[in-house]
Amino acid sequence: IWNYEEATLLNCFDNHSFPDKGISKLCLLNELDDSLLLVASRDGNIRIWKDYSLKGKQKLVTAFSSIQGHRPGVRGPNAVVDWQQLSGYLYASGEISSIMLWDLDKEQLVNSIPSSSETSISSLSASQVHGGQLVAGYVDGTVRLFDIRTPEMLVCTTDPHRPKVERALAQKVERVVGIGFQPGLDPGKIVSASLAGDIQFLDIRNSTDPYLTIDAHRGSLTALAIHRHAPVIASGSAKQLIKVFSLEGSQLGTIRYYPTFMGQKIGSVSCLTFHPYQFLLAAGAADACVSIYADDSSQAK
Repeated sequence: IWNYEEATLLNCFDNHSFPDKGISKLCLLNELDDSLLLVASRDGNIRIWKDYSLKGKQKLVTAFSSIQGHRPGVRGPNAVVDWQQLSGYLYASGEISSIMLWDLDKEQLVNSIPSSSETSISSLSASQVHGGQLVAGYVDGTVRLFDIRTPEMLVCTTDPHRPKVERALAQKVERVVGIGFQPGLDPGKIVSASLAGDIQFLDIRNSTDPYLTIDAHRGSLTALAIHRHAPVIASGSAKQLIKVFSLEGSQLGTIRYYPTFMGQKIGSVSCLTFHPYQFLLAAGAADACVSIYADDSSQAK
């Protein structure tokens, strides 16, 4: 746990004793008031900590397995999760045929939503404006919008990353690596990015076809971030490159990873996230280096 403004380490602790399970997601619960830290592992195990920023004083609040079992023929569940502050729900899926819905206040499984596909979910995002609404990206490039407040729960399905007919034989459809809702109150405006490098903008309730496409990275897109309030997104690639775009598709900036002063080149971008209320972008690299970027008037940390 770091104080990013001063680049100082506040606390360090083991979430679990299985290094191969890794950490796949970090979420702050009640982020504005006495927040808790939710930590998800690749096997779907969830641990929630309090006092996590106090050195040596962190306390485990609860722990549970968010998904059970996985599809035949896969090595592990490859869990993907997201937290929805409005509803108090945690959504979890992966190499399983459903999306598990957990009420964290009651610490119980509320529902199991059929994923409506024979392929697995590779990216999951819950709306922070409309409680009960979530969007899922799949390994076959499809995207599905769900609303647990409706009886059928599945609202619509689209296949935005499938190439045009004339290129279909030469280009493979890649999995969705990042997905999320655009800032604002519109419940159907979504951004989806695939490993192939394309970013698709969807108004999914009105049309199954993208209204805007950005070819951001050629075959190497690894991460996507969407600002919660500002009209900007960012994408990262395995080629040490980050691009920032407006919601209209204009490229606002490019960040290249140069060799450090020690002569070591920073690794490929593994994760991106925006600060929810400021114009700051954090980037994690495969070699465990974290960088924080601001606008041109501020210096990267």
